[in-house]
Amino acid sequence: MEKSMDENEVFGAAENAAGLPASAPAEGAADAAPDGGAAAAGPFKPGRSNFSRRKRGEYLFVACMLAYPLIQFIIMWAFVNIDSVIMSFQRYDSITGETTFSFNNFETWVQLIGSNEMYGTMVVNSLLHSVVGMFVIFPLCLIMTYFLCRKVPGSGFFRIVFYLPSIIPLVVLGLAFREGLMNSNGIVGKLCDLFGTEPPAFFSGGSITRVMVYVFCVWIGLGGNTLLLSGAIKRVPTEVLEAAHLDGVKTWREFIQIVIPMCWPTIVTLFVMSMMGVFSVVFQPYFMTSSVVPETLTIGLQIFLNAGAPGQQESVAALGLLATVCVAPVVLVVRWLLDRFFRDVEY
Repeated sequence: MEKSMDENEVFGAAENAAGLPASAPAEGAADAAPDGGAAAAGPFKPGRSNFSRRKRGEYLFVACMLAYPLIQFIIMWAFVNIDSVIMSFQRYDSITGETTFSFNNFETWVQLIGSNEMYGTMVVNSLLHSVVGMFVIFPLCLIMTYFLCRKVPGSGFFRIVFYLPSIIPLVVLGLAFREGLMNSNGIVGKLCDLFGTEPPAFFSGGSITRVMVYVFCVWIGLGGNTLLLSGAIKRVPTEVLEAAHLDGVKTWREFIQIVIPMCWPTIVTLFVMSMMGVFSVVFQPYFMTSSVVPETLTIGLQIFLNAGAPGQQESVAALGLLATVCVAPVVLVVRWLLDRFFRDVEY
């Protein structure tokens, strides 16, 4: 009959021999000490309530940190842009008060840009500001930042001087620049007094006014990317630069063949952002001339001047969307080409 005992009876007999109750779990016997002592305590399992409370605290912290930027994105970007896109396809009748769906806003701007000299100049000025930002302001800022990071004499002082225009309000800079050139007590006024001539009318219109606006944009734009470029250049390993110096690499070769390739992702990002001069030049011409001068009118300034006019919201929304549709593919293609110019370097 012993051979006919089933497994349950065998396990029950073993539990009784060990002095355990028949209902105790079998794995408790495995925790017994090898020397026949008391059985060791099982592994500690944290309470479910404590674990859940900790996780809830982490989730609450993450939610609080993400709430503000998400709300700001929804209200200030998504809602505004979606409403602007919808508005650009609307036409408001001031007589009947009705709003209808129409492409008339886009057709009107295409005709105005093609036939009206002022609006054609507006587009050209906006594109030229983008070109100045890409091929004048950004290269100068990159070169300036590189030499400042090399700790040339007075680099700390010049770093502050170049970055100051980025933290001073634009209206203050505009008035200082304008009065310094127009006022009789300014630099130009004093020089003209020495030679007995009248100071030129820099901001009365014409090509010279357009040039002065470009000069002002270059002056205030030099320090804008200094912090980001400084961080990228300082991340270049010193071992690489020291090895280049031992090999006799000169300053400009180090800048072109070592610094630029190793900082290329940052350079590409800032270069693409500098293309946004098509839209970002708004108040610079306005502060220089204190009025609307056709030679300095830009797309951004046109939108600003007419956005609050009755019945003009739909028109300026169409202008902004039309400019975006034309510029966005160019920006994407430029970004795609620049990303393939150098291979990404990890260090």
